[in-house]
Amino acid sequence: MKRLPVISKSGRTLFAAVAVLSLALGACDRNELERGRINLSLGDYPMAIRFFQASVEKNPQLYDGRLGLGQALLQKAFAENDSAAFGYALVQLEACRSLSPSQDLSEILTDAYYERARSQLKNQDTVAALSSLSKAIDRGPTNPKPFNLVGIVYGKLGESEKAEALFRKALLLDSMDASANFNLGMIDWQAGETRLAHGHWLKALTALPHDEDVLYWFALSEKKLRENP
Repeated sequence: MKRLPVISKSGRTLFAAVAVLSLALGACDRNELERGRINLSLGDYPMAIRFFQASVEKNPQLYDGRLGLGQALLQKAFAENDSAAFGYALVQLEACRSLSPSQDLSEILTDAYYERARSQLKNQDTVAALSSLSKAIDRGPTNPKPFNLVGIVYGKLGESEKAEALFRKALLLDSMDASANFNLGMIDWQAGETRLAHGHWLKALTALPHDEDVLYWFALSEKKLRENP
């Protein structure tokens, strides 16, 4: 029978010290994660970023630390319209995707890329916004929101056929999607298809009964249909 190697007294002392240090570091990680989560839930993203950042610096492969950091950075990005925070948040979330491919992050990634695109459009960076929306569609191919926003972008660029195709794609994913129905209603209205526009706006109104734009255009189509049945 093969004998196990004998660990010297000094070796045992060192092993014990390393084990104690590992437990202490693990406790610190857990403590930082818990503090990060508490601050995240309270909306205190500066403190949440601080604690999650510290945990990731100690352990770059810490999934929960990177996920929390990504979420805290998204809070900062939304609150301050901070494009750099959006970018760094997505770095963390994509890292989580690499660390644990079995975890489904499609929803948070799709929403993050979508909101980043909206921020980029506010800053009149159409090319960057289209790139973000392409990634949003890649991460969440069953979510109608990115398709609809890409359609709006193409519509403003004068590419009406592409815009209509994208709105119809959004409706295939969700037939009651308010934005897609409203936008298709506008296309039909401009083409003189009042009844089709009315039908789309009725669906939009079902989802957004108090939206002033939807109410206005639906009422306008109702009036026109009564005058020209």
